[in-house]
Amino acid sequence: MKREPRHHLGDLVVKSAAWLKTRGVDSPRLDAELLLCRVMGCDRLRLYMDWDKPLVELEVAAYRELIRRRGVAREPVSRLLEKKEFYGREFLVTPAVFSPRPETEGLVERALRLLESEAALQVDRPTVFEIGTGSGCIAVTMAAEDAGPQYHASDTSAEALDVARRNAATHHVDKRIDFRHGSLLAGFDGPLHLLVSNPPYVRTGEIPELQPEVKDHDPRAALDGGADGLDIVRDIVAGAKTHLVPGGCILMEIGEEQEAGMLEVFGSAGVFADADVERDDFGKPRYAFARRRG
Repeated sequence: MKREPRHHLGDLVVKSAAWLKTRGVDSPRLDAELLLCRVMGCDRLRLYMDWDKPLVELEVAAYRELIRRRGVAREPVSRLLEKKEFYGREFLVTPAVFSPRPETEGLVERALRLLESEAALQVDRPTVFEIGTGSGCIAVTMAAEDAGPQYHASDTSAEALDVARRNAATHHVDKRIDFRHGSLLAGFDGPLHLLVSNPPYVRTGEIPELQPEVKDHDPRAALDGGADGLDIVRDIVAGAKTHLVPGGCILMEIGEEQEAGMLEVFGSAGVFADADVERDDFGKPRYAFARRRG
């Protein structure tokens, strides 16, 4: 009886990466390695150490299914692994939440700096509110990095809040964050020192042009910002206008073509000073900031 050739780790990675490249996947080799690590229950270092190790057919079948889903359905690796690293921590990711992006780490960095440097935030337990928390990566990271403030985080999705709570528990900050189900401030009526958000800011008409990994797998509610991408941003600024203490700050992530529109929104509110939009690591306008006048 003729025996089927045995499949080895290295051969499968090379062949799978080549196929993923033909499907338009941006990082085919890395994705092929990460998905095989999932099947084998190992890290990438162990993968290379076992490069010539043969696989059993059940492992091959499981790997091929993940590769198929990555290449045909263009499911993001974070969805297939059900996790994504953010700010050095691992976060649970499900179809209910927006998969964390590296540029949002810059939003967290700036928010933490504001807590250290802004005069109005130098009080006993300043109040920080995140609107649209999703996986909780922003609020959870901030609470893990700085235990001083009182943290609140809202989302309109109960499923997303469940993910955020699980991530908060994983990183031992669940007692520090008040998760609230609802839109915007979700009924919160107290004074705020810092309001932070990565809101939906994609123009409705541009969503069909996004990569399949985004338009087909991220929640629509986490993407759609209306005709100009600033619908929810305007609502957030209106809430900030009412609830921020004098000298309190608002910080948001925005689209790279929305700088002028964002500054106009701040200006129209009539209560903000020092409005600015900072660039991300690629030189694109990304982080909108303003301070409420005293």
